[in-house]
Amino acid sequence: MKWIMCGVFLFLIVVCAGCTTVNTATPAAAVSPNLIGNWSGSMKGYLEGQGYMEVPHSGQTLVITEQKDRLFSGQMIFVLKNSSTRTEGFAGVIGPDGKSLKIVEYGSGHCDGSIVSNNEIELIYIDDAEPSRIAINSLKRVL
Repeated sequence: MKWIMCGVFLFLIVVCAGCTTVNTATPAAAVSPNLIGNWSGSMKGYLEGQGYMEVPHSGQTLVITEQKDRLFSGQMIFVLKNSSTRTEGFAGVIGPDGKSLKIVEYGSGHCDGSIVSNNEIELIYIDDAEPSRIAINSLKRVL
């Protein structure tokens, strides 16, 4: 009888302490940061058949012209070796965590990335067309 009373007593303590309650609160959705603006920076990568490459600072500019919630779009401007430029459109999405990015470049490849801070983005560009290439793009907001 003593063991039964101890068991009932322990059960009441657990129930009264709230140890059996279930948290029904839903986590708040991450706030999507405003990415509209110009982002400029450098790129390091690897090109199949040619090896490692590096494009110095200001070799790439990401111009985000529109954003609606987590979706955004704009243009990428690349400075080429002969100082001319190439412009390519893109669309992207901010992940539900408010920190990750996915971008599709119209015509070639895509990027996975992260928002490092309000003024810094890192993108990993992947293109598996011939010749395949991959690059790390470190971009900062042009203020």
